This record gives sequence, structure tokens and C-alpha cells, in this order.
Amino acid sequence: MIMTTAVLNEKLEAFKKSIDEIVTVVKNTEEAALLLKPSEKEWSAMQIVSHILEAVEFWVADLEALLVVPGAKWGRNHEHVRRLAAVDETVVSRMKKDVAITKLRNLVPKVGAALDRVKEEDLVKTAPSYNPNFDGKPLLFLVDHLIVKHVTGHYGQIVRHLEKVR
Repeated sequence: MIMTTAVLNEKLEAFKKSIDEIVTVVKNTEEAALLLKPSEKEWSAMQIVSHILEAVEFWVADLEALLVVPGAKWGRNHEHVRRLAAVDETVVSRMKKDVAITKLRNLVPKVGAALDRVKEEDLVKTAPSYNPNFDGKPLLFLVDHLIVKHVTGHYGQIVRHLEKVR
């Protein structure tokens, strides 16, 4: 259990660091700039933030469900309706910067609470997925790639996008 706690604490710290970095960038950027898209095919910084909010909520719910029903089919593909709705420009244009910051900060205790329920034996459990790329991946993959590294990657994307629109 000590090893699991150390690994999960490390994951939570990395997640918190990325969220803090995103919050700092969002806080220090004009609201109008957050809504600018670098190109027609790219998301605005606020669309990325909205995507992070929805995705982390989704993956935490899946993680919690897999702890209750190990081996259940989990995940989604890129056409998932809530995923698409989260980045819809009309939806995102109504999102206020301070609300986004509060919601981002609230993800940290939510992820922490979910990780507190994970036991060492849970991390190696596998399950089928709706996404063939994730099929049979262990629970640690969901935590590490879909929650922690996903957010870290999007932090870099936000920074790049804001550099393009400035």
C-alpha cells in the first residue's frame, strides 16, 4: 500500500502542478484572447479549458465506476457527445474566466478523492474499452495517461495557442 500511495501522490502532485499552471495562464490572459482560435482547425484556449473540465470529470467517473465494477467496459471515442458539446464554440463563449478557474481548481480535490479509493491491486486490473486503443489497459493507464498526462499535454497546447493568437 505504501508504494501505491507514493505513486498516486506523485500522480496527484503532477496533476495539481499542471492545473496550477493552467490557472496562472488563464488568470493572466485577457478573456477575449482566451476565445481566439489560432486557426479554423484548432481550439481556442478556452475550448481547451472546457475540454479539460469535461474530460477529467468523465475519466474520474469512469475510474470510480471501475473500482465498483472491475472489468466493466469503459472509455469513449472522439465522437462522444459530452466531449463534443464541451468544445462547442457557443457553449465555450458563455464560459466566464473566473468560473473556469474555480472549476479547474475544484478538479484537484475531486481527482485526489478518487485516487484515495484506489488500492494497489486495482492499478493492474484491466478491462475492455469502447476505444480500441485503450482496450485491456490497466487502471494505472487511465490515471496516468487520461487524467494526469492528458492535462499536462493540454497545458502546453494552451501556451502554444496563446502564443499564436498574440
